[in-house]
Amino acid sequence: MAEKEEASSDTHEQSRRAEGDRRSEPSTNDETLDITELRKSLSGLDASGKELYPGFEKVFWDWHAQTHKKPEVKRQETATIPSRAWWVENPEILPPTDPSYLCIVCKHINFRYLLNSPPQQLKELVPLSSLEKIIQKKECAFCRLIVHTIKIAFREDKLPFEIDGKPVFCELRVLPMETNITGPRQLCVYLNLLPKAKSIEASTDLLIYRIVNEHSKNGEMTNENPISLSRMNLSTIKHWYLTCLDGRCGGAPFASPRVNLPNGFRLIDVQRMCIVGGDNNSRYLALSYVWGNSKTLLNTKDIRADLETEAGLLKKLEELPKTIKDTMNLVKELREQYLWVDSLCIIQDDPEDKANQIKAMDFIYSSAILTIAATSGDSADAGLLGGQTNLRTFTQLVEKVQGLSLTNRPTTFDKQVDQSPWNTRAWTFQERILSSRVLFVADQRCFFTCRHRPDAFMESLDDVESGLTGNPSPSVLSDYSRNLIPSSRAVNVLSYSRTVEAYTSRQLTFASDILDAFEGVAARFRPLFRSDLIFGIPRSELDSQILWQPYGPMTRRRDPHTGLPIFPSWSWAGWVGKVRCIIRENLSRIEWIGNDGKKFTSKDCQYPKGANRDPVKRVLYRCAWKGALEKGVPYYWEVKNPDQYFLHPTALEDERTIGPDLRKGTDHIVFQAEATDVFQIGWGHYLTMAIYFHKCTPENHTVCPLPLRDPDGFIAGYVLVPGDVSTKMNAEVHYEIIMISRTMVFSQADRGEGNPDLLVDNEATTLEKTHFPDAPDINTSTSGYGFDEQRFDSKKPWCLYNIMLIETREDVAYRLGVGTMHIDAWAQAKPEKKTIVLG
Repeated sequence: MAEKEEASSDTHEQSRRAEGDRRSEPSTNDETLDITELRKSLSGLDASGKELYPGFEKVFWDWHAQTHKKPEVKRQETATIPSRAWWVENPEILPPTDPSYLCIVCKHINFRYLLNSPPQQLKELVPLSSLEKIIQKKECAFCRLIVHTIKIAFREDKLPFEIDGKPVFCELRVLPMETNITGPRQLCVYLNLLPKAKSIEASTDLLIYRIVNEHSKNGEMTNENPISLSRMNLSTIKHWYLTCLDGRCGGAPFASPRVNLPNGFRLIDVQRMCIVGGDNNSRYLALSYVWGNSKTLLNTKDIRADLETEAGLLKKLEELPKTIKDTMNLVKELREQYLWVDSLCIIQDDPEDKANQIKAMDFIYSSAILTIAATSGDSADAGLLGGQTNLRTFTQLVEKVQGLSLTNRPTTFDKQVDQSPWNTRAWTFQERILSSRVLFVADQRCFFTCRHRPDAFMESLDDVESGLTGNPSPSVLSDYSRNLIPSSRAVNVLSYSRTVEAYTSRQLTFASDILDAFEGVAARFRPLFRSDLIFGIPRSELDSQILWQPYGPMTRRRDPHTGLPIFPSWSWAGWVGKVRCIIRENLSRIEWIGNDGKKFTSKDCQYPKGANRDPVKRVLYRCAWKGALEKGVPYYWEVKNPDQYFLHPTALEDERTIGPDLRKGTDHIVFQAEATDVFQIGWGHYLTMAIYFHKCTPENHTVCPLPLRDPDGFIAGYVLVPGDVSTKMNAEVHYEIIMISRTMVFSQADRGEGNPDLLVDNEATTLEKTHFPDAPDINTSTSGYGFDEQRFDSKKPWCLYNIMLIETREDVAYRLGVGTMHIDAWAQAKPEKKTIVLG
């Protein structure tokens, strides 16, 4: 009788909540300020372009933000009644003493159907009961599993039964398995009345899935004792990397890399407990971890001899941080002998040794048979969870439900690795992407990736997930780092752009480490560009890559002691913050000036010596290359080397002139470019661009798109300036705009006729003032073109110049921001050629 009353109550509550979900939210009709009246009361600029009302930009911006919000795309909800294909009308009745007994709610759910359901089922929520009732149903196998799952995710014994006086209800959502998106499903327990942010975050941790392995088939897993995953599964870990070394995961069998490891290369001998010399034939593991604020034993000149004596590390054991000690023990348990750790294998107070080892980071990590990544914790004292002395607390409860072995799922690869403190550090970026094989030691389990496959294995009760029975199905559980720097068949500048964008989003303890922590990655890019990198930018593409854009809040990188800027303003290394590199096709319009005073173009440094100045040699050289487009970006490859793609045809270094160079003794680059100061910089925002693309507001400056008005007051272009810089700019300082290259609007597919390299700008520009009344209005256009389309022709091919905003101090110019301007506006400004010394 009690069950019937409960079922009736639950059904009534489900209906009430479903009805509530179908009700539409009340609409609002806020009064808005009429644009005509606003412009009538605030005329903005006089005939000379001077602001009549200095506050006009801000007032208009506030109005625009309210009346031209970007429309939100709402998720389409089905208006039909749920199919309830999961409903079981006449379920099997088990006694409450049966371990597989299900309550009156759960027994009507077809779990076998849900775990193998069609895609349509992913949209439908399966209602359960209130959390308070579920906890009381101790006889129900599935309710017990829900309670266990929730308690582990929230790490608290007392769970919230009410929020703001309302009961917390549980529902089931069917999700695809991230290890096999088209295969069996998993169940997500959704607590629908938790505060929104916490609900979304926690629900992804409340996962239940079916496990298939020999233990479950033999009935050895029971609900009497939750399965403890306190220790790493050493046999599984060894199976992972030995399988890869043997060539059974798609790659060739492991052989000694025979690379030129640096002079003074050292290793930790974990058997003899001392530092020893290594060579190109050494078989070793490497550690990637977060130093944090813990006190770490460093190998220095004073104690080097002691550490190189047998058992020398044993005497310093108390000074070793926990992560390093745990890793040494793990290497022993794997029956390996050698380990590389930066703090002990580099002489930390020897600048020459430190520089040699840092330059070889790509070889050091790629040559290791396995890199152990300590992703849990934010310091070197966090230890390796699952090791001998640092046990994991996570447990899995296996329940038999309708003949299926169901259990709570450990947290996903994305949360355990990609969202870990370890993955936010700049130094660990190169360690991750350069390693051939990585064992990620996370809070709840270990994951394994190798460069031969895009997905990841994981410690699991399921033999398929753990990679112990055959190959797993095609996976979306991918390690993004595998594809950042492909060795072939990828356009060099696209790979570079993705890598720099990911790298600059990470943090450093010491600001000056920004290039050292990138050195291993830079070494990978050198053959892809056939060029070295200067301050992180490929020398052969310097004119296009100094146009990187800020991708969020950004400040100048400074020495913490002196407060002075470090690294040049034209390099992303000179700034703290995420950047986005230019990948659009652009035609350089600057001439470099060498230390000997001679002028040359970028093509003079990309083509074989003399070929760019000789029409016959130039044509013959270009005949040796073929080209294509990828996402609007042109790329080229040599007929004799079809697997390496370049943004521009680039000869081997020994066949061409190497340049441009830095001015001797400085970090300055010198070039000749057109420059002007006639455009009025808007101190507010370029309205639509600020709203739609950069989320920059007067109250929260991120990246400020500043409009550039021509002498008639029309917006001719814009510059993107970091909020930290734009808020300090003022009209008393002399700013200039310099033109770097010519490009197209990003939506323009027409590249014109013939070779764009032969375009003559004077033939494309007009000095007459034009008008296009049918084009979108500047105040409402969402094109993102960056100029007034009713004043300047947006249909003209190659109608933009890439520009840079500079401030000159003591004859040295410094970059403040970059943007674009219409070529007609630039020509009408009558710019002059100047020599720019950019620092």
